[in-house]
Amino acid sequence: MKGRYKNICAVVLAGGKCTRYKGENKAFLKIDDETFYDRTISLLRNIFEEIVVITNDPDDFPKDNIPKYQDIIKNIGPLGGIHTALSNAGEFDAIFIVAVDMPYLDEDTIRKITKNFLEQDIDILIPKIGDNIEPLSAIYSIKILARLNEYLKATNNFSIRSFLKVVNTTFFELDATQDNKKSFYNINSPLDYEEHMN
Repeated sequence: MKGRYKNICAVVLAGGKCTRYKGENKAFLKIDDETFYDRTISLLRNIFEEIVVITNDPDDFPKDNIPKYQDIIKNIGPLGGIHTALSNAGEFDAIFIVAVDMPYLDEDTIRKITKNFLEQDIDILIPKIGDNIEPLSAIYSIKILARLNEYLKATNNFSIRSFLKVVNTTFFELDATQDNKKSFYNINSPLDYEEHMN
């Protein structure tokens, strides 16, 4: 069995009730009779010793002893989740962010990204396939928290891509294979779910 990383905390961005799903949380959509949430947690447990969940609806989730935090700054999207995760990272050196609506995440790919991050002195490592970057399956160093706090106070632009331009961001190039593309696929709408889950 491969070892688990102790100095990087896995973070599941699980948002809240999605208007596209009539108020349902995408975390509880199912693939092969397993919720996206359970599938993601099971995968991450193989890789990281610690997992936390960022959600604005913590009471909707199972009582599974996984810490759940609500956004410190509300209504600013995924960047707010990253900020909350870093603010609660404690003794960890970095966080590995994953979005709960990415049901095909691959353990070997996550391990490659994590290994590459640990081999460099960088703030953020973002996987990249061709022109597509994947900031919601990426590693963020705890060192960026102060810079992120400053950024959030100074701007109304809460795009992750905009923030990446003001910190030491490195991209991890992956081959444009179908397997790699699939591992980063996220379910944005009921149509996506129907097309890819059935």
